[in-house]
Amino acid sequence: MSSMETINEEIQPQPETPVSPAHSQAKRVFIGFGVTVIVGLAIAGWYVGGRILAAQKAHPIAMTKPVLSAPKTAEPVIAAPPVAEPASVSPESPRPASADVTQTWNTVDPQPGELYLQLATMGPHSTNDYLKILDTKGIHPRIAPGPSENLHRLVIGPCLDKAAREKEQLELETAGIEFIAHRY
Repeated sequence: MSSMETINEEIQPQPETPVSPAHSQAKRVFIGFGVTVIVGLAIAGWYVGGRILAAQKAHPIAMTKPVLSAPKTAEPVIAAPPVAEPASVSPESPRPASADVTQTWNTVDPQPGELYLQLATMGPHSTNDYLKILDTKGIHPRIAPGPSENLHRLVIGPCLDKAAREKEQLELETAGIEFIAHRY
């Protein structure tokens, strides 16, 4: 072999070995898996980010604490001498908006075993808005304590017998209002 042939062999690339179909299939599966993981993480990040932003926007509503004890404290105030109280409840003194809202509500304290038709559970401002909507439909629910301080349940009842419950259910269904039966 001459020296020229040796140099030519070094310069020219050697023919590649053929790639087996199994090797190329494994490579495609591996790349497909990687792409699937990356797309899944991107979608999960987008979803979680959206939920966080939605929670931050709703956060001020959740922070508003209604004065649930306002009706209870209002009773001793009414029994107190009227001369001393107008100064503390004057129109100039700022009061939380939720205190005004809760004073106009028809409240109920459900007893264990009583059955109510629950229309919604919501915060004080939403409750007031929903009560106005229900009032236009001729439905007048009562307000029961909710699962936390800043939530109230809108309920109808107590339903003492099956006939009364079915009558109320029919009225709500006719008005297009969803509800659940809730036994305390």
